[in-house]
Amino acid sequence: MKTKIPLFAALYCGLCTVGSAFTLDFADYVGVSLPPNPLTIPIAGYGSVTFDAGTGSSLIVDSAYLNDNGFGAPSLSFNQNEAVKVTFNNAPPLNVDFDFVGVSAGEAFVVQPDLFTPQSFIVNLQGGGDGAGIYSISWNQVPEPTASLLGALGGAFLVIRRRR
Repeated sequence: MKTKIPLFAALYCGLCTVGSAFTLDFADYVGVSLPPNPLTIPIAGYGSVTFDAGTGSSLIVDSAYLNDNGFGAPSLSFNQNEAVKVTFNNAPPLNVDFDFVGVSAGEAFVVQPDLFTPQSFIVNLQGGGDGAGIYSISWNQVPEPTASLLGALGGAFLVIRRRR
């Protein structure tokens, strides 16, 4: 029984190093406009995310768009055919999820990985409508290899100790 408790504790610590989840919303950036280009937003515990407006795009953070249920919040606003490149400047992101607000019939956001810049996505609004916005971006951080290695070594040490 005594060896099971440290084993469970080591496995729990190893699972804690799997990664961290982050969400970026635009609540603190109302009134900011792109250009100036690019806009870099610091994320505590991660690093930073850069937004670079595409040619002919003038993106603004405001509360102009609402969903059908009346929900609206500060968002990075897009008009028809505007684009932005979103670059994650630190650890590679996993499970990147863009949440949109104000998308009406005939409009669609298209999100594609940027083939020329690692850890970047191109987001543009296509279709004919009155515009929409990115409400938030969520992602997971890939754990550092050393943290995973330490968790694995700790688990292996406990297994070897248990056998003796």
